[in-house]
Amino acid sequence: MPGPIVALTVDCTCALNGKCYVSGIVEATEQAVVPCTWLLGVSEHDPMSNVKLYHNEYLHRIPAWHELGLFLSFDTGASNTVDRGDLIRVGKDILKQFSIKPTAFRAANGDLEAGDIKALEDIGILIDSTPGSSAELPKDTPRSPYHPSYTHPYQQGEAKLWIAPVAHVNGVRGYIDQGFDALKSVIDAHLTLSDILVLGMTDCVDNRENLVHVIAYLKQKGARFITLTQLVSEL
Repeated sequence: MPGPIVALTVDCTCALNGKCYVSGIVEATEQAVVPCTWLLGVSEHDPMSNVKLYHNEYLHRIPAWHELGLFLSFDTGASNTVDRGDLIRVGKDILKQFSIKPTAFRAANGDLEAGDIKALEDIGILIDSTPGSSAELPKDTPRSPYHPSYTHPYQQGEAKLWIAPVAHVNGVRGYIDQGFDALKSVIDAHLTLSDILVLGMTDCVDNRENLVHVIAYLKQKGARFITLTQLVSEL
């Protein structure tokens, strides 16, 4: 039996948190020869600072065979489809200023709405990984990647976009930040539901040792590691 397909993702918001552990994440992934999808944070409140920090300090450390995507915070309460669509386009344009064309996306705090799906498709996003990345996973959300409905992002439908949920089992999300011991049970339980596993982490937590253990454990299971956008070609 082939092993699971695994996508490792990083929520990159260190400019807002004052700590950044990019080097440790890069070291662990290079040592194991596995890619990550780095989702560069753009905040509605302060759109440019985080991407500029990454451009100046960290992007040159991230290997070219990793992926750069968009992580967007609707943090001042954009509440209608037009405003949210405008912010999604702002996020794309900011990354474009630094020669980054994102095709992978995550919304902060699980904040994905139905009207966002078309806006994401319009800017060239191929895959979203918002569900499961927050404390709650909406009821009946598929565990394997799916095309969402244009009217309900947590149900299967006719959209071109793919959604690949972060592993989320019994109220615990699949984030490496919490340490290998806590994550192991999430991994094991998720793999009974789907052979495609998406895990998250944040750049403001020192995840190097956690990541080393997670990668080693998944390699024992025969895992194959790819980026979020590479996952689209597998589906």
